[in-house]
Amino acid sequence: MSTRDRIIKGLLFLAILIYYVGGYFLIGFATAHRSGIHRIALPYESQIPFVPEMIFAYLLIYAFTASAYVGIDDLAFFKKVVKSFFLCVSFHFIFFLVFPVEYTLRPSLDYGGSWLNKLIVFYYWLDPVYNCFPSLHVSNVFLVSFFFERYRKGLGKIFFPFAWLVAVSVVFVKQHYILDVVSGIFVGWLCYRIVFKPISLTKGVRIFQAPRSAP
Repeated sequence: MSTRDRIIKGLLFLAILIYYVGGYFLIGFATAHRSGIHRIALPYESQIPFVPEMIFAYLLIYAFTASAYVGIDDLAFFKKVVKSFFLCVSFHFIFFLVFPVEYTLRPSLDYGGSWLNKLIVFYYWLDPVYNCFPSLHVSNVFLVSFFFERYRKGLGKIFFPFAWLVAVSVVFVKQHYILDVVSGIFVGWLCYRIVFKPISLTKGVRIFQAPRSAP
């Protein structure tokens, strides 16, 4: 990749990062002052234990994001990555606005005790209880996993197990409902399919066309 390509790559990454972070916190702030917010916990979901050590798996999203930037050294492919992220984030923003969900199962923690407890309290403060459904956290790690499997066959075997670990962690650190996780995986897959493996409409149309008669 040339110096010019690397500059373009850096600017694209910065643009999608600003869009992601800025939009996420603005929508979260606005939702906190809205009414008609939904809660979508499944029966007995409140009985799932809080496992503070899972915060380390939860924070793997930053490793996924860095890997997507550092590990892809092809500008044309990276542009598709950014396009997929833009589509994925936009889809979530629309859902956050149209169907706002509040997470209500967080434990009551004080800013004290072990450094692990302080880390979780800090993250609870940083990330509001809104912007839950679908889980953007989960969508992102699966989207990156799909990217790498497409970019270099076999890399998905490394990334997908960690993506599943992140998906489990968001439930055990009390950040997301189970339905947030399921929908987040689906959205990540859908955005990957739209950009990297678009379904041909013409093939679908041919199914309904009458066969040509023999000459």
